[in-house]
Amino acid sequence: MVRDFQSFAGPGDRDLKMTEVEGYQPVSRIGEVVMNSFIDSYEFAACKEMLQAYEMTGGAPPAPGAAPNVVEYKPHFHEWATVQPGMICLARKKKTAVFRQYVAAETAVPVVACAACLPMNAEKDYFFAGVARSKSVRSADDGIGPSVDEFFTLSIGGMVTVLNTSGVPIHAGDLVEWTFLSPKAVANPTKRQKSGPRRIGIKMASVSSPKVIGRALSFAKSGEPIDLLLKQ
Repeated sequence: MVRDFQSFAGPGDRDLKMTEVEGYQPVSRIGEVVMNSFIDSYEFAACKEMLQAYEMTGGAPPAPGAAPNVVEYKPHFHEWATVQPGMICLARKKKTAVFRQYVAAETAVPVVACAACLPMNAEKDYFFAGVARSKSVRSADDGIGPSVDEFFTLSIGGMVTVLNTSGVPIHAGDLVEWTFLSPKAVANPTKRQKSGPRRIGIKMASVSSPKVIGRALSFAKSGEPIDLLLKQ
């Protein structure tokens, strides 16, 4: 059974069919613009405990009295907060007041790298923050406190390597935008593999889309790494 592309962490995911030589290789470090960031734990507290199919896909709600069709549950925090290179990160709009007194936010941006339990109609509340270039792997909470560095770096300009989770081939020159759920998974969200929390994916974009993150520099089939030039 093929694992759903939306559950892959990024181009460096160990479950991808790659050899040790063909692992995650960023396209270039020349001309990139980097920013520090950390996972916004307030977003995890605000996540819904479960998500129904119509909420995940943005469709019409079921008729009154119909049985709930739950397709996603809230993951553990260490799964939700783990970041790997190549993941697309978002930040919530109009959240300056929350972090005005937070010292860490003076030199880093609070982001989310997981789309689990985020409904499709919430996309308007987020904007593209960057693509992770270093990892922040969290462990299960033992009550003592964090044992790893919570900070990681984002690429906000230049060339990056991400995973084609759109479900269709992307050609060089195509515009790319971020999405909570790929068009292929929208057709049947109940068949999404539960091997990991849902990650923020990409799909082909129109010129007028407000979610465009960049332009493809290479060709990639669905599930293959692709090089992008980030929009600035």
